[in-house]
Amino acid sequence: MSNWFFNNNVSNAGVSQDYAATYSYCYGVNIAYNFNEHISIETNFLMGVLSQAYNGQFTSSGILPEAGPYYDNEAYHATTSLNVIQIPVFFRFLSGNGAYAEIGPEIGIITAANYSATYSAGPIDSYSADVSSYFPSSYIAGVLAFGNNIRLHNALFLNINLRFAYDFTDIKGVDALGQNLNNDALYTGTNPYYSSYKPTHAVSAGFSVGIMYRFGHDF
Repeated sequence: MSNWFFNNNVSNAGVSQDYAATYSYCYGVNIAYNFNEHISIETNFLMGVLSQAYNGQFTSSGILPEAGPYYDNEAYHATTSLNVIQIPVFFRFLSGNGAYAEIGPEIGIITAANYSATYSAGPIDSYSADVSSYFPSSYIAGVLAFGNNIRLHNALFLNINLRFAYDFTDIKGVDALGQNLNNDALYTGTNPYYSSYKPTHAVSAGFSVGIMYRFGHDF
């Protein structure tokens, strides 16, 4: 799964805060009920880790409002990771030959959050912190997915699924430097670090594979 935490302040920060690709994962179970050969509802219970990585390099020296001093030409790599439980509910349309499309809301529960970074220069080589309090306890997302159930034997199927999700809730959190984006100190004073507060939204795309057993009528 590819996951991104988009925040306009981070996006506009330039080389000091660049998004970097990293992979996330989840696992769990799903239950679906087919009303007929074309209409179904589905729910999942998933546990996973959503991560966003960053690369950055400073072009000057100074003091960050929260994260302390930074140094000219210092480079770093950072990762923010959320432990989550995801519970989507889908309306599914089936083609009749195993292929389907589905759409629905998802509630996400954030159980833990961690920020870690490594530095090329400066007084420390690495840093990590529990940033769970900087994130909300839950969020709401919309999910669109496409998949296929491939029969392996009688009622046993191989399920493949391509899923896209967008979080409608502001998940707040931290910037690439580990600073609490909900801290007013970032936006106040004669020379604020950011001009104004911007919300953070998670976007993800993932591919999954699973085994499905069908009970009852075979549509």
